[in-house]
Amino acid sequence: MDSMNYVGKLKEYADQERVTVNYEDIGSDGPDHIRSFTIRAVVNGDAYPEGVGSNKREAKKNAAKNAWMSLMKQSVDSSKTENEKKSTHYVSWLYLFAQKSKLVVKAVESLNVGAVFSSQMCYFVVGDKEYPHASGKTKKEAKEEAARLVYVEMFGSESMDVSGALKHHSSREDLHGRMDQNSRYSLLRKEYDLKEALGRGHFGFVYKAKHKLEGKDCALKIVQARREVKVLSDLNHCNIVRYYTCWIEDSAPQWDGSTESSSSAQSSSDLPVLYLYIHMQLCDTKTLRAWIDEKNKQDPKKSLRDPKRREESLTIALQLVNGVEYIHSMTLIHRDLKPANILFDLNGGVKIGDFGLVTAEIEDDAENQKDRSEYKGTPSYMAPEQKSRTPYTYKVDIFALGLIYFELLWNLPTFHERKEVSFHNFNQMVKSMLCVQPKDRPEASKLKADLEKWKRDLEQLKTMERDSRTL
Repeated sequence: MDSMNYVGKLKEYADQERVTVNYEDIGSDGPDHIRSFTIRAVVNGDAYPEGVGSNKREAKKNAAKNAWMSLMKQSVDSSKTENEKKSTHYVSWLYLFAQKSKLVVKAVESLNVGAVFSSQMCYFVVGDKEYPHASGKTKKEAKEEAARLVYVEMFGSESMDVSGALKHHSSREDLHGRMDQNSRYSLLRKEYDLKEALGRGHFGFVYKAKHKLEGKDCALKIVQARREVKVLSDLNHCNIVRYYTCWIEDSAPQWDGSTESSSSAQSSSDLPVLYLYIHMQLCDTKTLRAWIDEKNKQDPKKSLRDPKRREESLTIALQLVNGVEYIHSMTLIHRDLKPANILFDLNGGVKIGDFGLVTAEIEDDAENQKDRSEYKGTPSYMAPEQKSRTPYTYKVDIFALGLIYFELLWNLPTFHERKEVSFHNFNQMVKSMLCVQPKDRPEASKLKADLEKWKRDLEQLKTMERDSRTL
């Protein structure tokens, strides 16, 4: 008998991939004493083979098993396809080659406007040498072709795969020098003491560390994605987690929930993975999600009637919308605002974190428009247009803010209750934030002005009440 919990496995998969899982009751068949039930699992809108059982629980388990097995097969097939393509990822090869060779690499991109059509142009400067120019229909295509031309000029052909080129590079000491074989997370070991594992997510993990030279504690985030650090390096705001510096290594400490392991985590593919280390501001381990849950447990019936919670929630909401206003002013969309991604600094100030899904608000960029139509984010905090996979704007962040502010004030312990409750009895601001049409949602600047006014009114009311008690 198969004892694996496929329902749990499927839920874990959905949480990791940030997709939805639903079970459809197809019906039952046969006389009562030998009745069979049929249930189908639907993952992110895709239906999988039906599960049959002598009761609904067994049918659900079999449906989950069929879906999970199908998804795992798709994942394996997809991995095979990606591995077959890796040998043509010249951009990845070039940056790794430069990093191993201690060379500076720079991509120079431009737009070539012609009489009939326009094309994207790109060329690379590696060290002090400029390589041939390339063109393409998109920036990505032009950049890949430019990297291929660098490869061809260095090695004289395209026949060698990129992993072979990396091995070949190690013998070219006269041109590029030898890579230090003991450099695995070398900067980490030299400059930081890992103290405590704080947490991990889909995109990486975070340690509490001490910078040896400064003697100060910090957060050290280790990820494979690069989008986040590019954004963080441009952001400087009191309500956004502060970024200090970053560097790249070809390996990372093995995550085991502690700091005792000294082994390294490496890619099993032919092309090694580069790990991005981000030195960031250290925040409290308690997130806004924990703050809300703690308040709900203290007195489940009080909620909005609790003046202290209302005042604290107003202060948090004001800082939160202040940070979102700044993000939007930088023509960016966060796309994953939720209580679990809202942190507090060591003085209690609100800090927006986790920019792993951030994207630019650029209307005339075809690649960016495609990115802004993909199903990315946390489903329970997505705006309607975000779920429908149609191009969306920064107003998706306003919708998420509305849900967060709603949770700040009201005790809704489950997503089901949050989804089913009627909004018509609540204040106009939250209703406006949760409008189905993005154009009907207010700007962050308008929300900020309203919250500041309410805060002033609340402080004035408290002063009047205090004065009346002294008369």
